[in-house]
Amino acid sequence: MHVPYARRVLPAAAMIMLITSCGTGNDTHAGTGPSSAPKSQAPQAPKPFDEDELTARQLTPQDLPDHTIEEAFQGALISSDKPECRDLATVLLGGAMTGTLGQVHNKATKGTTATKVSLHSWTVTKAGSVLADVRAGGRACGGGFNAVSGADKVTITKVVAAAATGGDESVAYSAELEQDGEKSSVEVVLVRQGTTTATFTARSASGAAEPPAAVVAAQLKKLH
Repeated sequence: MHVPYARRVLPAAAMIMLITSCGTGNDTHAGTGPSSAPKSQAPQAPKPFDEDELTARQLTPQDLPDHTIEEAFQGALISSDKPECRDLATVLLGGAMTGTLGQVHNKATKGTTATKVSLHSWTVTKAGSVLADVRAGGRACGGGFNAVSGADKVTITKVVAAAATGGDESVAYSAELEQDGEKSSVEVVLVRQGTTTATFTARSASGAAEPPAAVVAAQLKKLH
C-alpha cells in the first residue's frame, strides 16, 4: 500500500486501521484461499499389459530348466448345468475367458503332470471380479456339477479349496473329475497381479496331479 511522504497526524483509531490493512495478503485471509502446498495425488492404476507385453512375461525353458515348456492355445468355452459354477469350471478345465484385453498361453510339464499357464490382461475393475466370481463358485459348487468343454462332457465330482499365496490375491482348488468313465484330478491356482490374472491348471496323464507350486513361483517372478 502506498502512503504519501507528506507528514500529517492521524487519529489513533485511524492509525490502527492503517496498520491492520497493510498486513500481508496471507495474513488477511488465512485459510480461506486455495492452498499453495502441493496436493497429494491418488496412486495411478497399473496399465494393463497388451499381448506383446504378456508374451514377454511368459515362462521359458530358462525359467524352469526341469520342466518342458511348450506353446498352448486358448481352451474352449465352458458351460455348466449350474450357472454359478461356470467360472469355476472354466479355470478347472483351462477353458476360454472372454472380455480380456489380451491373453497368452503355454504349458509346463514335469513327469506326468502338465500345467497349462494362461495369462490374461483386464481392466482394473474386471481383474478383481474374475477372482471374486471363481471364489463364489468354489463356495457354491463343492458338491459337484456337470460341465461341457467343446464336445467333451465332464463331471466334476468334488471341489476342495486349497492353500494359495502370491500376487495381490489368489485362490486355489483341488478337484476330482470323471470323463468317459475315467477318473482324474486337477489342481488349479488363480492369481491376480495388478491387472493381470495367471491361471495354472495342472492335470496328470496318470494318477493324481501335482500342485503346480514351482510353476506358479516362476511365473509370478516374471509378472512383477
